[in-house]
Amino acid sequence: MTNRDIAGILFNISSILNRQHGNPYRIRAYRRAARFLLRMREPVAQRLAAGKPLGIPRLGKSLTAKISALATDNRLAFYDELCEELSPDEARLLHVPGIGPAIASRIVADVGSTEPDNLRRAAATGKLQRVWGVGPKRTAVILNTLCPPLVRQEALAL
Repeated sequence: MTNRDIAGILFNISSILNRQHGNPYRIRAYRRAARFLLRMREPVAQRLAAGKPLGIPRLGKSLTAKISALATDNRLAFYDELCEELSPDEARLLHVPGIGPAIASRIVADVGSTEPDNLRRAAATGKLQRVWGVGPKRTAVILNTLCPPLVRQEALAL
């Protein structure tokens, strides 16, 4: 997992905690760690493999362990638990690169269900692009990630 991927997950965690009215110092710590990860030149996974410390100042034990778990296992149980507290449609949208909890909740509020047929219909009518923060590029990424390509009936007959 790259530093950018880890930072994205940390930003998502901070946004979810902010929506839940979590501890502001904890939220700030996740954001600060994410910003620092984006500025690092050396991948965190490489530092961990070499036995070096993460090199992020003012980082607590818990957050250090979470970043290490993301870098080595590509998963974080804490993030999975937070995603389970969201609606299934919002959680599904978090798997799309570049979509965070705020945009996911706006999409669900404006479009409704994130089922493939509904997303295709919303994209075709322009309803998806009217959501604040969703333009043509992000619409294409959402459709490519969540909507399997349509199979033509002639191809099935072969």
